Amino acid sequence: MTGLHDTDIRLDQAGQLTQAADGDAPLCAELECFYQSIILEAQTQQGELFYDEDFGWSLYDFLQSEDDEMTRLEISQRVRAGLQKREVILPDSIQVQVDTVGDTFHVYCMFQTTEVESAQALNIIIDPVSLEVRVVD
Repeated sequence: MTGLHDTDIRLDQAGQLTQAADGDAPLCAELECFYQSIILEAQTQQGELFYDEDFGWSLYDFLQSEDDEMTRLEISQRVRAGLQKREVILPDSIQVQVDTVGDTFHVYCMFQTTEVESAQALNIIIDPVSLEVRVVD
């Protein structure tokens, strides 16, 4: 799990390695790396990473789910718990709202880190066949 001052290999939207013009693997650092790590964890099923069984939010469990109060609560709790695991996120600042549009869950997250004064935003879209996590600029 990366923090605000870490560096990692940059991945594309599909989570695949990217390649610079010179053939090297480009890097991402600081806030961009932090977001990349959150996105990867949100898109990972818990237990899927052999060396860290707690990594992952298991949001794929909701791909075919019906919209009801319990489902919304479970999605919200998984997202909140995933964000709270990160020491640099202020737990009291985490806000999670789950809405639906048709058969798609839209999860809106806001949080603040210990070092960045402005609120950070993350949107998660869970439709019947896919999961997408986006950083909101």
